[in-house]
Amino acid sequence: MKLPNATAVPGEAEIVSRIRELFQNYGPTFVELATGKRSDVEALLAFYGAPLRFIGSTFHMVMESDAAITGADGMGGELARLRQAGFSGSSLDRCEICVLNPRAALVDAVWIRRDGTGAVMSRFAVIYLVTLAAGGWRITSAVNTSE
Repeated sequence: MKLPNATAVPGEAEIVSRIRELFQNYGPTFVELATGKRSDVEALLAFYGAPLRFIGSTFHMVMESDAAITGADGMGGELARLRQAGFSGSSLDRCEICVLNPRAALVDAVWIRRDGTGAVMSRFAVIYLVTLAAGGWRITSAVNTSE
């Protein structure tokens, strides 16, 4: 999906740099949690901000608090499902950032998930809304657009 061009804003290069850094740190943290190398699911709160909205082809969920994000019905449950499925890694295949204004950006990303043998489990696209909160840039919405 091609994102619309946004009007350049002062500091756009810095905003893009900070969001790239967010995603570069998010991927390894998510993988370590999903593979059981770490168990502090609260670490996801450095990347997600409540309320957090996720939309997929068969679901729409809103996690209204940090506890909902990390809980079994939120991202905590997704981590458990991946662990059970034999997930072993994920890589960011594409990450295009479109700054909307000094406090919001859209990120068009493609992820590749692999199992313990290195085989591709899934390849999927997500459009993220990332906003600047008191604690820094956070993902506040994700729409799985699948490829």
